[in-house]
Amino acid sequence: MTIFLLVVNFIIDGVIILGLFLLFTKMKGREDNLMKHQRMAREIEGTFQAYLEEIKEENKRFEQNMNMDSSPNVASPVQEIYRNRDNSQEQESIYSPPEIEENDVVEFSDETKAKQMYEEGLSIEEIAKKLGKGKTEVELIVKFGQS
Repeated sequence: MTIFLLVVNFIIDGVIILGLFLLFTKMKGREDNLMKHQRMAREIEGTFQAYLEEIKEENKRFEQNMNMDSSPNVASPVQEIYRNRDNSQEQESIYSPPEIEENDVVEFSDETKAKQMYEEGLSIEEIAKKLGKGKTEVELIVKFGQS
């Protein structure tokens, strides 16, 4: 009976040692994954930091160019917009429409001509002949024109 208990004890001890080994292996794998994630987070943070520094430098160069380009006589873009808005309001009161030349000829589209001829009482066949279009096309123009 004692031999049986010793064998069972060794089997249980082996299972426990095997379980501890597997648990240790899993914990080691998780630590490796955690280290990889931390390293990746540091790399991403470094990349963002580099982009941020680059944008700051670009903004400084832009400000310097704006300061060098602007002189006391030149207004800022915002002031220029307001000045243009005020000038446009003044110009609106002065505005006069362009003169129409008598040589200008206004031509109506075929659709407008077809609608007008139909309203005058011409048949669809007559309108199609005058415009050089098909009867179906003229019918569609007339139908859509009535809607």
